[in-house]
Amino acid sequence: MESYIKLRICGHGLNLQEITNQLGMTPVNARKKGEIFIDEKYGMRVTVFQEDFWLGGYKPRQNSKLEDEIEYFAMKLKPSATYLKALAEKHDVRFWVSLHLEEIQANVHISPATINALSEMGAKLDCSMMFLKDFYEGNY
Repeated sequence: MESYIKLRICGHGLNLQEITNQLGMTPVNARKKGEIFIDEKYGMRVTVFQEDFWLGGYKPRQNSKLEDEIEYFAMKLKPSATYLKALAEKHDVRFWVSLHLEEIQANVHISPATINALSEMGAKLDCSMMFLKDFYEGNY
C-alpha cells in the first residue's frame, strides 16, 4: 500500500508565500487561479486552475504504522493551528490522507490526538482510497 498525507489549502486570494512562511514548510505544489498546467504524465491533460491552492505533503515512512504517520504530520502542523484556523474561516483547509491499495481492504485509524489537532486547526479531514488495479487499468 502506498500512502500520502497532505495539507491542502484552497480558495480565492490566497497569499501562497505567507502560507509557506507561516507553516515553515515548502509546498509540494502551489498555484494561482488562472495558471495553466499540462500534465505530461497522464496524456498531456491540460488544467486551468479555478482557484488558488497550496499543497504541503508528508510521505509516510514505509515500515511504520499509517496512523502514527498521520498523527506525526498533524502534530507537526499544530504550532500553526491559530493561523490555519483563521485561514479555514475564509478558505478550504483540508488534511488529506490518500491510500493507493494493492489489496481490496485496508483500515485507517485516526487517533483522538489527531482529531483534536485537526479540530484546533479548523481543518476538514478527507480520506481517499484507490484500488491500484483499477487505476492502472483506467477504471477510475
